[in-house]
Amino acid sequence: MNVFRSRARAAGLAAAVVALALLASPALAGADADAKPKSNLEVILRPVAGGPDNGFGLVKFRQPKDAYTIINLDVWVRDLAPNHSYYLQRATDSDVNDDCTGTNWLTLGQGLVPKGIATDERGTGRAELFRELPAVLLGMEFDIQFRVLDAVTSAVVLESACYQFTVSQ
Repeated sequence: MNVFRSRARAAGLAAAVVALALLASPALAGADADAKPKSNLEVILRPVAGGPDNGFGLVKFRQPKDAYTIINLDVWVRDLAPNHSYYLQRATDSDVNDDCTGTNWLTLGQGLVPKGIATDERGTGRAELFRELPAVLLGMEFDIQFRVLDAVTSAVVLESACYQFTVSQ
């Protein structure tokens, strides 16, 4: 009887180890970790050549789970020119391959109305922007890239890497 219990415990332990290994490694479980639609992003903005050395920005890109196709963009920048205005732009392309080739730059704001990001005396600024997408885009995937422009000179001061997103509700 003790041999049977030992074998049963060993089999149970082996099954538990395999289950944990599969949970820890989605590729072994047959699930692609990147297969999940990317509808929320945290986009990092870094200085471009010739831009502010320490400039930095963050875009929290959120698509609420509701009946609309609105994307909320909470933008934060720092170490830019003090008491100045900037714009956030985006470009997309539908060839989802981590290579942002889109040149369709669009200035973002409150819906279709562009809105600037005003910095304070320390060069820090925030803006709550949003964009509503057409419902026909639901489920479509895109490469997307962001940049921040000086509102006076139109010079690019910050830019992001290439990200991917899926339009959702």
